[in-house]
Amino acid sequence: MIDETTAKRRQPGELLTKNDAMRYARARTVKIPQTCKEIEEEAFLSNGKMITLLLPNGLEQIGNNAFRRNRLLREVALPHSICKVGSGCFSECEVLEAAYLSKQLKVIPENMFRSDRHLKKVLFTKDSQLETIEGFAFYDCNALEVILLPAGVQEIGDKAFYRCKNLKTVRFPKGLKRIGREAFNFCKVQRLDLPDTLEEIDKKAFFCCKELTKVVIPESVRKIGAEAFHGIAKLEVIEIRHDPEEIGENIANKPVRIRCYQGSKVDAYCQEYGYTVEYIEKQ
Repeated sequence: MIDETTAKRRQPGELLTKNDAMRYARARTVKIPQTCKEIEEEAFLSNGKMITLLLPNGLEQIGNNAFRRNRLLREVALPHSICKVGSGCFSECEVLEAAYLSKQLKVIPENMFRSDRHLKKVLFTKDSQLETIEGFAFYDCNALEVILLPAGVQEIGDKAFYRCKNLKTVRFPKGLKRIGREAFNFCKVQRLDLPDTLEEIDKKAFFCCKELTKVVIPESVRKIGAEAFHGIAKLEVIEIRHDPEEIGENIANKPVRIRCYQGSKVDAYCQEYGYTVEYIEKQ
């Protein structure tokens, strides 16, 4: 929602409202005026004609659900002037295939690309300022295969990539601190290169990621949530070379072998939950 004080500060032409958007109702190509600084929430909601969207340099904000359910929109390129985008902004865009994100965008808000089932490409700039991916941001983006997260990302929210069934490659940047609950459920991630800054792997974070065969937990991790790696028949080994403060119930299927130090808290956890243990020699 647009703050009333902000709206009052806007000069004529700087705020594009729902009423303003009506003039583009039948346009195949929508070119937002150069004077525009902000697009109101739901301005282009359920637009059924737009194929091409041209956003101007100088645009700063886009409101909640502004382009939700734009059924023919194939690509979105956010100019680098954009610093804030509302929740659900490009969700349920049935044929959206590519998104190019602004370097000033610090938060990908909840539901931003939710249920964009043809989204294949999400690109960030090398100097991206992105810090947070909120919950459900890429929920059910079935066509997404690769996501190379930029260096500044610290948190991946709950269900951020839930049911991205073809997601095979994820770059987890150094600096990442938290992977949220059910963040990568049912993905096809084949390898986890988790950074040594990671502190929390929440409940069911990688549940049913069926292509994983081995997981090495960084020594920085303080919490491993319940069933974090459960439901993965191919998973053979989880290696934990330290004692996290918290380990939830049944972090993986029982056939999984857990490598740890003899006499450690992880060793005691394995005995309690019936996991096979492979002891690591202390150096």
